[in-house]
Amino acid sequence: MKKYIFLLSFLLTSAVKGQDFTFCAGSCADLRDDSAESIFLQIAKEDKQFFLWLGDNLYFNKEDWQTGASMRAAYEKRFSTAPVRALLQSSHQLAILDDHDFGPNDADSSFEGRRASLQVFSEFWMETPTQVMVNHDTRWTERHGDVLMIGLDDRAHRGPVGTVVLGSKQLNWLSRTLEENKDARVVFIAVGSQVLNDAQVFENYSRFPEEREAFLTICSQADMPVVFVTGDRHHGEINQKKVNGVWLTEVTTSPLTSTTHNPSKEELKANTSLLKNTVVDQAHFARITWNEKGHLDVHFVNKEGEIIMNKSLNLLPM
Repeated sequence: MKKYIFLLSFLLTSAVKGQDFTFCAGSCADLRDDSAESIFLQIAKEDKQFFLWLGDNLYFNKEDWQTGASMRAAYEKRFSTAPVRALLQSSHQLAILDDHDFGPNDADSSFEGRRASLQVFSEFWMETPTQVMVNHDTRWTERHGDVLMIGLDDRAHRGPVGTVVLGSKQLNWLSRTLEENKDARVVFIAVGSQVLNDAQVFENYSRFPEEREAFLTICSQADMPVVFVTGDRHHGEINQKKVNGVWLTEVTTSPLTSTTHNPSKEELKANTSLLKNTVVDQAHFARITWNEKGHLDVHFVNKEGEIIMNKSLNLLPM
């Protein structure tokens, strides 16, 4: 067993030396109908390092979130379809959670089933290197050669609007993790709620301005490009924002199978970070590619395998 663990560690740390690094990501995977499930077969075909589940990976109802046993049963039901099983077997799997696979809609740290939910998450997503018993949340980090991956928990410490999303301990951990990995060439930070969208709507981080400022300051001090990868919003888009003279980037990809919603005209006007012509209102997943020259290529792909939006960005200073 130790030999295989060493081999996996070697593959993860050497996978991207001198070559393009590609992973796929998506969120909001409500179990709706058989035709919607075909998107998972498309993702399974992708040549990727891993698939990153960005939260709302399933949708608990009131009966589901009552106990650990009922949560486990909900996981079993959602992830038992043939297309999902094909995806799970196709590559390495990483995951974060959001409200619907944590507890009730818009759930925060006051949710009574919090501990059971975090435990069930860590049991199911065994490939995701969480340390729930140590951190009391589902944060994690994983190196893939020059690429640093970080997953944050936006539910376990979340308070009422205007207070905190991640909490001071998780922010301090993030700062240490970035410092310890300053030799990385890029960091992708997965978090359930949108980060750079300036519109104070739904559960965007902009509704928590004080902690958001602290979070973005930490990220702006990283010695590498920072790309947030988020879901939640039932549409896709790309945002960029300059913080302390440093450009930060965000790829929002949602939904996989759930219903779609366009941002309102008011939101589009308020979101000054939005890149032109990047909003998509179809079910899709994101194919994200980074190369050692600092180019980030983002493709939003639908269940038929068609590219419905693509954007190429140079994230390294000229």
